[in-house]
Amino acid sequence: MEQAMGKIKAMVVDDSKIMRSAVKRALNQLMVADFEFVEAMDGEDALGKFNNEIEILFVDWNMPNMTGVEFAKAVRDKGNDQIPIIMVTAEKSMGKVDKALNEGGANEYVTKPFTADKMHKAISDYFDDDGNLITGDEDDNESKSFFKGILNS
Repeated sequence: MEQAMGKIKAMVVDDSKIMRSAVKRALNQLMVADFEFVEAMDGEDALGKFNNEIEILFVDWNMPNMTGVEFAKAVRDKGNDQIPIIMVTAEKSMGKVDKALNEGGANEYVTKPFTADKMHKAISDYFDDDGNLITGDEDDNESKSFFKGILNS
């Protein structure tokens, strides 16, 4: 019984085309949702392409013109509190992780090189079984199950 997956518009921001492809490939392999991708080569490019159709962001840290953290902060400053921002970066130090999550407002942090499994751990809490994004403004039992998922992990 084939069920259609939820279509999710995801933006992948990385100055490396190879890295963008790797992120897209990992996400498609996971089959948590039917992703439609918008690609950007740095934060500035991403900000220009960002719109309210985009539902989840995968963002590199070190990029020319505007870093991933600056981009994430700009997205948050525009009042986009609900959108999950996943930092995908080679930066591994705790100080950097802390900066991305606190200053940048990122939700998750995946270090490169990453595996599909690492990516799954980072994003699985944001999707329901039908491949739809779970947002904070759903009805109550949705958010309860979302928080229960966090507590049980």
